[in-house]
Order: sequence, then structure tokens, then C-alpha cells
Amino acid sequence: MRELVFRDVTVRFGSGHGAINAVDGVDLAVPAGTVVGLVGESGSGKSTLAKAAVGLVPTAGGEILLDDVVMRRARDRRRLQMVFQDPYSSLDPRMTVGDSIAEALPGRRGRAARRSEVARLLELVDLDPARATELPSGLSGGQRQRVALARALAADPEVILADEVTSALDVSVQGAVLNLIRDLQRRLGLSILFISHNLAVVRYVSDLIAVMYLGRIVEVGPAADVLSAPQHPYTRTLLDAAPRLGASLDDAVPADNEILDEEPPSPHDPPPGCRFHRRCPIGPLVVTDRTICAEQDPHIDAVSRPHRAACHFAGGEHVNGAGGEHVDGAGGEHVDGAGGEHVDGAGGGRVNGAGGGRVGGAGSEDASSAGNQVREVPTR
Repeated sequence: MRELVFRDVTVRFGSGHGAINAVDGVDLAVPAGTVVGLVGESGSGKSTLAKAAVGLVPTAGGEILLDDVVMRRARDRRRLQMVFQDPYSSLDPRMTVGDSIAEALPGRRGRAARRSEVARLLELVDLDPARATELPSGLSGGQRQRVALARALAADPEVILADEVTSALDVSVQGAVLNLIRDLQRRLGLSILFISHNLAVVRYVSDLIAVMYLGRIVEVGPAADVLSAPQHPYTRTLLDAAPRLGASLDDAVPADNEILDEEPPSPHDPPPGCRFHRRCPIGPLVVTDRTICAEQDPHIDAVSRPHRAACHFAGGEHVNGAGGEHVDGAGGEHVDGAGGEHVDGAGGGRVNGAGGGRVGGAGSEDASSAGNQVREVPTR
């Protein structure tokens, strides 16, 4: 088991005035033997961060360390393996399942030894070893994703980076793949960075949760704490967007305020101060005296706040919103929506999957973080 650490990592695309910082000064630790869920909407930089870890995109700044050793060579990054989002394009359609897995095996092995190891890996991901002779075109999406997972395990990695591995699968298959990932993590003691935009999925598999917005980490903490008492308004907005049993999609939530921007700002020109302030239901567009949100970067003092929240008002201060509605701060218990309806935050309740159903297999327990502490990433 190894610990993966991102220290002030920046990934830049382009140059000059057209340059984009897809990842901007990220500090994040994946402690040994734990699953860290990384959530955020599309375009927030989650996949780019994972690709930087395995060397698929270059970093423009910062360091990526495995057990306090900076990874600089390609051979160092073999200890990190990535499972990609699309199971239909991540496998070579001209290679058999067995050849795809065997290609990742380290060292030189005889033909019989390779066949034996491929069969073991297929059984490990609950696939019939006879599938080794088939082409990917004969497999379902869930089976292809299991093959991709087996291929990643073939390299004997220390850390797995799972990038939206269930988003392209049917809901009925997602639960089976998630159960497999949890089982493998416990049996093999893997460290996993699990990337998703689905909070229900992340809650089910993760010990810790990190929330990413426009290239930066805005909140990180134990999974149960982040979901029950979010400290950043963006985290609460993500929770409000998740379907809940008994709730209507027409129910008002704080982010529905018409004076707020609906879309995230362009990464070419991120807003000053807090990057979320133009969409924030407790920010300066709603509470006009909160000008600090548009002027000062909240990341500077984030390490001193609960969950390392990049919010000037993390901690639960209460203010009056436009029109006199009661609006809770980032750490409050509830937020009143438009028209005075009560809109629950995380509140400790279950996060539901599509259609309000709980993600998980029979007999599965809620993912918790008992005994897990957030490790502060050292900065230089």
C-alpha cells in the first residue's frame, strides 16, 4: 500500500493569452489503503489530474509523490494504473481479452505462465477465464470494464485511478461494478482515486471525498462528514442536484436563484476572488455585503477551515438573503428555497442514485470514514 500525494500540481494547456490552467495548484493526498472520491461537474479538471498522475499529460508546476518520493521517470508511474471512462474505446478491438491483459504483465514470462496469470486476473474480476480468447466486441459494457480493471491489476499497481468507470454503464450494472471495486480494494489493500460526478456512487465506495471546481479543490474530508455537513456552497449545490426519494425535480433549491449564473465561468478567464462567487447562493450576488468573495482568494486560508473549505464563510454563519429569506452559511443545517420552502442539505441522510434508489448491493453497508483522518498535504 502506498500513499499518493499531489503537491501544488498545475496542468496548463496552450500558451500565452490562450493558456488554460485545467488544474490549478491542487494539493491532495490519497492515503495508503483508502479510497478517495473526487467529485465535480464536467470540466472541473478531475480527469486531467488523474492523467497527470500517470504521465498522460505533462504538469506545468508542482510535484506528484508516491510515498514521499517524487515520480519523475516513466517506470515510476507504472505503479499507478488508470481505468478509463469508456469501456468501448479503452480496449483494442483487434486484440483478444487475454492479449490485452497479458500486455500489461511486468517482466518476461513463458506462455503458460502468462495464460495462468491472465486466468487468475479474470477470475479476480468475476469473469470466466474462457473469455480470454474473445474479442472485446463480444462483451457487454460491464464485462469490458471488468477486463479494463483486470488489465490495470495485471501491472501489480500500488494505486488505481478509476476515471468515471461506471458512468457509461447501465444502472443495473453499475452496482455490480461498484461492489467489485470495493471488494478488490479491501482484499488487495489498494489505494484508489475514484473520480465521478455522481455523489451517490462516490459515497458508496469512498473513505474520503474531495470536491473540485474549475481546476481547484474546494473541500476535502471524511465522506460521511462532507455529505452530512458540507462546508462549501458548491458541495451543497451538488448535493441539492442529486435526486432524493420523495422529492420533486421541481422543488426549489438555493442555486435556482435567477440572479445567479447558471453555467460555470470560462477557464480562459476565471473570476477574481472565489471562483464560485457568481453561482454561490450565499455569495455577493445574493448577500451584497459579502464583497470579500469577489476580491480575495479563499484558498489562501483554506487549510485552517473545516474540511479545508475554500470559502470565506465556511463554519456555519447565518445571513439574511435577498428578500429576507434565511440563508445558512456553508456549514449550516438547511437552506430555505424560493418561496420559503425548506430544502434539506446533506443532513446525514442517504444520497440516492438515479431515481432515488440507494446505490449498493444486497447486504452492503453505507461507506463511512470511521477512524480515517484527512492528511494535510505539506507545502513548500
